[in-house]
Amino acid sequence: MMVMRDLNIGTKVGLELLTNKWNALTLSNLTAVPVDFMVLRNRVRGISTLKLLTVLAKLEQLDLVISTSNYTYGLTDEGMTLQHDLAHLESWGNRVITEMG
Repeated sequence: MMVMRDLNIGTKVGLELLTNKWNALTLSNLTAVPVDFMVLRNRVRGISTLKLLTVLAKLEQLDLVISTSNYTYGLTDEGMTLQHDLAHLESWGNRVITEMG
């Protein structure tokens, strides 16, 4: 068995994406059915309009989000998978917190 001394680059990229609060919140507040930008803007509290546009552009570049010509945004199949993984991570964290209490 090989001893790992560091995380592989794929793991680092995934962790960097999900540990950014705005990326995670944006992914959590989207669905496969595209929603209007302002609806999303109201769902993701505390983010500026420019920052949300920047996050959406990055997530779209990573093929996690799709946009339409009328400023609606939704998750791609890959985005849905990552959102599902994020929900599992949240559930695990909640269990750990409960068991520690």
